[in-house]
Amino acid sequence: MKPARFVALALALLVGGSLGVAAADHGVVESTSAAWSDRAHVAATVTAGTWKTTTSSTCVAYGPNGQTLAGCTVLGTSRYDGWGEPGKQTRNYYLNFSLPPGTSTYSFDVDLTTVAGTGSWSWKTAKVVRDGAQFTPRGGWTCAELPRVRGTGPSWYTQTIYFQVVESDNGSATMCS
Repeated sequence: MKPARFVALALALLVGGSLGVAAADHGVVESTSAAWSDRAHVAATVTAGTWKTTTSSTCVAYGPNGQTLAGCTVLGTSRYDGWGEPGKQTRNYYLNFSLPPGTSTYSFDVDLTTVAGTGSWSWKTAKVVRDGAQFTPRGGWTCAELPRVRGTGPSWYTQTIYFQVVESDNGSATMCS
């Protein structure tokens, strides 16, 4: 094949292909669309504020062999004693439990917002002070979960356990960072 004929053939194929694309673009080929058109109406209430769990305070007692014992109760989250100026306050918390006979240890999950007391408080940077705290954190609990406290206590604190919470870092060693 002579080069001139080859160029002419290639040019004819190129022009023909371009015309085919142009024809498809201008409606010769039908466009597609969805086969359905469901309408959805959605509504939601928008609120502002803080999250609060609906779980009540709980307690589980364990015997010497780790068996669960019936009858562990959070008697009340008693009270707190507080002092300091807003933003730099300290609170001593006292939690009351009723434990069944034979208890070796117990675990608890308590909402500190149910504790009686007065004054303003921010949980945003609050931490539990390690020194003197009569519980061990459990289940991966961290101070970021405050005002919720999840811990384990030994049976010799059968009536009341104590711990201190600071509203912001005051240099004390804490149970969490």
